[in-house]
Amino acid sequence: MGLTSNFLTNSNSNDLERKMKRFFHLSLVLIFTCGLASAQAMLPDGPESSSVMTKNLTDSSSGVMAMAEAPLLPQPTRLQQMKNMIKLQVNRAIDGKPYPSLTEWQPLTAREKFDVFLHSTYSPRTFANAAIDEAADRAKGKHLNREYETGFRGVGQRYGINLATNETDVFFQRFLFPTVLKQDPRYFRNPDLPFFQRALYAMSRVLITRTDNGGQTFNSSRILSIAASRAVSDLYVPGERQGMHPIAGCVSFTLLRDAGENLLHEFWPDVRRKFLHR
Repeated sequence: MGLTSNFLTNSNSNDLERKMKRFFHLSLVLIFTCGLASAQAMLPDGPESSSVMTKNLTDSSSGVMAMAEAPLLPQPTRLQQMKNMIKLQVNRAIDGKPYPSLTEWQPLTAREKFDVFLHSTYSPRTFANAAIDEAADRAKGKHLNREYETGFRGVGQRYGINLATNETDVFFQRFLFPTVLKQDPRYFRNPDLPFFQRALYAMSRVLITRTDNGGQTFNSSRILSIAASRAVSDLYVPGERQGMHPIAGCVSFTLLRDAGENLLHEFWPDVRRKFLHR
């Protein structure tokens, strides 16, 4: 009985294999036939078909020859691409629209604060902040960290990390914490004040901001955004010390940097109008 069952099993498997081969061959024949029929249907009938095929072949060959004879344009290097990006951001910063004055203040909705965040992600200020942070890290000796490469590639790596940290900071500063705490994330110029009071006003805005109701309050959204972005960067930045002491140092440095930028935003429209006549 065992031999009989094995023989039946082998014969059934052989029959199944032969049927599958026949089905595969028949499928190939049908596919080839259908493809040939569709190709013939696409060509016009009569003697025009040969002229159409000849014209298509001629056009294709002429296109290939034109591409081969065209001179290859030199592709910009990474250094040149970075120079072009920096030049574009500098021109945008010089000729960009000045910050609004205090008389133009209007409260923002949550949706409008999100739009402020989106605009800030590609503003010249964000890229400049990353460059300032990279220069500060280099002054602190962080460029000697063996986690980074040396030379220009190391500078690019550190700048990319600082840019990612600043983009995270923009999200916390321009949208999340101002929405939760009902504070205004924008800076408003005050050109009606005398020079020294105006300078003091600009620097104090890192600690004082407007609420959605129009009043003034402690700029807790800015402090929290710096601390939160630093805490997030500790998760992916190599060689960084973690804890409250580095976060406090980062908050102090960023507030000083923001104070300097507020002075620039406050007086730059006047400087540009007086000296550049723009």
